[in-house]
Amino acid sequence: MPSDNNFAFRVLVGRVPLPEYEHSGQNYVESNLWTPYSYQQEISEMVNGEKEVQNFPVTPYEILLRLGTHCETSAFFIYVDGVLVTKALLEKGETRLIRGFTDRGGTKEFLFALPRFARNAEDRIDSSRKDDIGTITIVRKKGHFVKEEYRPMSDTKFYQANKKDARVVTAGSYTMSTTKKGKYLNRTRPYEVRLKKMWKMDAEVGRLVLNYRMGHTLEDMGITLKPIDWTKTHSQRTSSTGSEYSEENLSVKEQEVPMGSSDCVEIASSST
Repeated sequence: MPSDNNFAFRVLVGRVPLPEYEHSGQNYVESNLWTPYSYQQEISEMVNGEKEVQNFPVTPYEILLRLGTHCETSAFFIYVDGVLVTKALLEKGETRLIRGFTDRGGTKEFLFALPRFARNAEDRIDSSRKDDIGTITIVRKKGHFVKEEYRPMSDTKFYQANKKDARVVTAGSYTMSTTKKGKYLNRTRPYEVRLKKMWKMDAEVGRLVLNYRMGHTLEDMGITLKPIDWTKTHSQRTSSTGSEYSEENLSVKEQEVPMGSSDCVEIASSST
């Protein structure tokens, strides 16, 4: 798993940790679109002035994040495809399950998916994101508590990469997978105001990157894919993932991380 001896994370599908592969100093997982937890998603959108209706396979995934028992409370910034999608504040030894995008209406799935069709010639993601398509990056920062105050929930602005964006990255040599927003996992009232803990952030103290690719792309890189037993969740996989992910040592908290300003992490109070 990506780890810097202070924190680590894994990608789960159906609460099963995906096998990880090291290649040329980088870590990879397979973005498999045909797992027992995948489903077909119907997409209807306007492309060059005409309505296009398509069905694509997608796979929901989650991120399991753990802070070492020797570390002080830290803030984590989770980026997917180069976009900050949520934040989390972890105490020492804590494990947090990041289930998806945080929106003011609730939490939406992270979905592995094929790139979407471009709507028109101008439909492109920001050029600064192109090298980050197909990556999950988690940044750790230290900070200090400032105050508590009531603030409204806000949406995560996330634009999925399209086929033309992906082609810039791959030069047409392989099929690129991306992430998109999926279904609501839970719903809250839009514009809900919640009590949030405000933390002032200090300098970055850690960064981990995990790449996700289609299976055939990993095989073309010379990687042999490992079989997955989809009947075993992370809490049952102590032999392959280590005791830190066993049921008796794993205290997983559900995601409670509304978005905030750039210099403060806003974490919803557990009392709300």
